[in-house]
Amino acid sequence: MSARTAAVALLAALALAAACAGGGDGVAPTSLPLACAPPAGAVAPAEGGLFANPSFEEGREPWISLDTEAWGPPFEVSDRQAADGTHSAALALRSQDGGSARVYGVVQEVTPEEFPEVLSGYYCVARWEKGTPLQYLQFVIIVFDAATLPDEVRGQATNYQIRYLLAGVSQQPTNISNARYVFVTQEEPAVGTWVHFERNVREDFEQLWGEAPRDFSKLRILFETRWDQRAPGADPSAADVYYDNLYLGPAR
Repeated sequence: MSARTAAVALLAALALAAACAGGGDGVAPTSLPLACAPPAGAVAPAEGGLFANPSFEEGREPWISLDTEAWGPPFEVSDRQAADGTHSAALALRSQDGGSARVYGVVQEVTPEEFPEVLSGYYCVARWEKGTPLQYLQFVIIVFDAATLPDEVRGQATNYQIRYLLAGVSQQPTNISNARYVFVTQEEPAVGTWVHFERNVREDFEQLWGEAPRDFSKLRILFETRWDQRAPGADPSAADVYYDNLYLGPAR
């Protein structure tokens, strides 16, 4: 085989690999996923918190994806990227899944006696092809059946929540009567590196809802990549997002 023939074959193989990686609206993503650079500084294992299997080293359970209409395909446990250990939760956003809103997420429910102080973790965006303005990352804490359900919510919902916008939008993407919003950043996500995030969620509920939740039945915590208000005919979107080393519990 000549050098020119070998070069052509290599280019064809790379193109096939890109097509097999999946795409939006029937169009393959224009970039291949990047390897996630290690986090800056030492990573403390997410031990001693409320989450079971916080680094996905034991498989999927008890993590889940929801199956409501707006949700896309379930998350996968991947050994391609990891902030800690050898595995992480992988979310593959593809606009070919359709819908004006689409959520890709990993979820766990916990039932502590008291509302926790801190939520932290890592995410890595290995690919980010943004075909619609409201394509972003967030995590959400939903409180169910609490004695502290705000009066403004009572009669409309049995839960209330805070949505933490991690990256991708500079404006509030949704307007939900039982939700408050916190911008962790208003920037596009960094691509190809693990990013640490941390919030004192108890203080956030006190500031945004008046007090920390009490006497609730459960907490649902969601880590997502998604889009909202996607217009028909929008440009293709594709994202590969990983979450790892997730912690919920006392301040450390």
